[in-house]
Amino acid sequence: MVKKSRTSKRINILEGILAIMEEHEMFCEIVSRKNDTENQIQKALFLRLQKELPQLLVERLGISIKKAQYQVDKQFKWEQNTKTTVSNFPFFSTNHRPDAVFIPYNNLRIAFEIKKGNNGNALRSGIGQSIVYSTQFDFVLYFFVDTSPGCDIKSNSSAKKEKELIYSLWNNYNIKFIIV
Repeated sequence: MVKKSRTSKRINILEGILAIMEEHEMFCEIVSRKNDTENQIQKALFLRLQKELPQLLVERLGISIKKAQYQVDKQFKWEQNTKTTVSNFPFFSTNHRPDAVFIPYNNLRIAFEIKKGNNGNALRSGIGQSIVYSTQFDFVLYFFVDTSPGCDIKSNSSAKKEKELIYSLWNNYNIKFIIV
């Protein structure tokens, strides 16, 4: 597996996508997301991305809005969208499929994994899935929605070992791991 290089253009696109996701109003401090299912969170985020990605591509790639909209319509696919199909791929004799995929330009392949949880099970599951996806995609955006009391998982993400893991995922696997 050869990691795709992290050019400033690619990182700029990844950071723009993550900003769109992180800025969703469901992650406001006064909004409780404990009752939202993982599927509801995914759908809300992917609908927002579908709407805002064209403008992001215009701003960050310098392409026309028409071309940007075409790229999003054809190359942004997510599981719950009945108009698109996210294909499975085999790995260790098991089929795997990310929650969404996006190819913004030149066959740059981005996989999305979104997990919701309040304990280590969901956290570990998403990390494992993201590592598997990194064998097939250039970059993986792993977005963990912390529903633990007091957002303890997010609060502790700046501790030394946790920061080392987040760095290792990025450095070794091109996985951007964000906790909201």
